[in-house]
Amino acid sequence: MDPMHLVVGVVLAGVLIVTWIGIRGGARTSHTLEGWIVSDRGMGPVMTWFLLGTEVYTAFTFLGLAGFAYARGGGVFYNVATNDVGYALGFLLLPAIWLIGRRFGYVTQSDFIAGRYQSPKLGVFVALCTALIMIAYVDLNIEGLGSVLSVLLGGRIDLTTAEALGFVILTLAVFFGGIRGNAIQSAVKDILMFLSIATLLVLVPAHYFGGFGRMFERLMTEIPDRITMPGPTHRLGLSWFVTTVLLTGFGQWMWPQWFNVAYTGRGPRTLKLQAVFMPFYQLVKVAVITIGFAAILIFAGRNVPGNDVMMLLAKDLFPPWFLAIFALAAVLSAIVPAGPIVMVSSTLLARNVYAKLRPGTSGRTVFALSRWLVFPITLLALLLALVAHSLIVVILLVAYDFIAQLLPGVLIGGILWRRATGQGVFAGLLFGWVACAILHLMGYEQVFGMATGFVVLIGNFIVFFVVSLMTQPVEKAVLDRFFRTIYSHDPVTPGPVG
Repeated sequence: MDPMHLVVGVVLAGVLIVTWIGIRGGARTSHTLEGWIVSDRGMGPVMTWFLLGTEVYTAFTFLGLAGFAYARGGGVFYNVATNDVGYALGFLLLPAIWLIGRRFGYVTQSDFIAGRYQSPKLGVFVALCTALIMIAYVDLNIEGLGSVLSVLLGGRIDLTTAEALGFVILTLAVFFGGIRGNAIQSAVKDILMFLSIATLLVLVPAHYFGGFGRMFERLMTEIPDRITMPGPTHRLGLSWFVTTVLLTGFGQWMWPQWFNVAYTGRGPRTLKLQAVFMPFYQLVKVAVITIGFAAILIFAGRNVPGNDVMMLLAKDLFPPWFLAIFALAAVLSAIVPAGPIVMVSSTLLARNVYAKLRPGTSGRTVFALSRWLVFPITLLALLLALVAHSLIVVILLVAYDFIAQLLPGVLIGGILWRRATGQGVFAGLLFGWVACAILHLMGYEQVFGMATGFVVLIGNFIVFFVVSLMTQPVEKAVLDRFFRTIYSHDPVTPGPVG
């Protein structure tokens, strides 16, 4: 019997079992929209930790990060610094979002924006645009799944069929299990990920170099220019590094699916605890980057796709039974993190676009539409990956540039500056998204050595402040109630804004 048949069989069985566990675990809370999308705001710190971990540490971390280190060198460390900045900001930001969401009944980022600026139209605009960006972002997970399967299957099964099967399983898990089911699946996926990467980190130096000391010695003496900035491309310099870390670190919570983590928590303390302990996940990134650097020496002279590095090493080092565990962790890292993205995208379209354009839509209809939209959204992502692959890659490369443009409206105007207006947010977003599109279409990955999105964000801030000062702010009584929710110590009781 071909050992790969055994591996594939174990992986398929494992995915089905984890899917069933998630569906059973989340079914109890998935009878209402609030239960389905934010688990009735009842998750404790452990489940919140796993939920956020699976959204941050995806197939890109498991596979793509090693490929980045392998192909582009020392600039890869931006990805570690990004999360360090993001967790520090999350410690301050997420409890405030929870307080506001609990009081006003918000379950999406668009709810927050529309309520803060008393502008349903702005909420619709943001919901539609971010949902489209997130649909494209699902393709990152499809790319990861394709990389795993291409190495694992070696042409035994058509990749398109295998990817479609993986995302059919995802939609069923999301439809029935909701966010709590996804959190349970995340715990299984992350435990397997920790075990797999830790084992590979130990075996790679021992097998190929004779130990960690010898491996690091060779890295320092043979390829010092590959493991430091600006790397082999000579473009990832200090200015790029600093501006990229600031852009992605502060922009991390602008992703609607990560923003929504704040609504799932049991309370502010839960969110602070997960922010404190989330940096433990960074050990995974350091391990993957180290393996990616080692692969430069291991695959010297061979034309190896960067995204395949981790799977090729695992296939070479592990016996079939452990390769099955490693491959299962990699497949789950592609499938499970897509769940919250699809859920939040469908809810944004149903609750914050359809229901706002069709006043009088019942809550039951919104909930049903949110769940059923999971299927066409996932199908659209698969089709885009097949027919517009090059376009999707471009979108993914600049996704953070676009999503970070929400920063003035969400962080500054939403939490810190009462004078901000909806018109200012809209004008800033319009400037930011149009400028990003133009610059990237013209081929500008950097501007003056800095991340393109960061330079555009500066312009966005200027437009945001100027237009806000020129337009009428929200009524004082509404602002008082909104900001008092964040900064007072009064008990939080649900109620309408305004």
